[in-house]
Amino acid sequence: MKTHYEQLGLTPQASQRAIEQSFLRLAKKFDPKDPGNGGKAEAREQYQAVHDAYRTLSDANARRLYDLTLRTQSLSERVKAARAAQGVTK
Repeated sequence: MKTHYEQLGLTPQASQRAIEQSFLRLAKKFDPKDPGNGGKAEAREQYQAVHDAYRTLSDANARRLYDLTLRTQSLSERVKAARAAQGVTK
């Protein structure tokens, strides 16, 4: 599953301006009302994912919470990997 940053083609260091620009570009590209997309389910799903990412990352407080969640998940994954490498099962 992609992070919101990956969904917008950005890194966590992206500026608010970069987030907005990427959202506008991708929202236009995946707009399900665009005749070029033919109302395809894939376009609707991509559009929704881009919209969800923008909604979170464009709000400073929501972005801080999201970034904290990403860091926590990353730390948890690294701990699990280290334990597995050491043969620890719990």
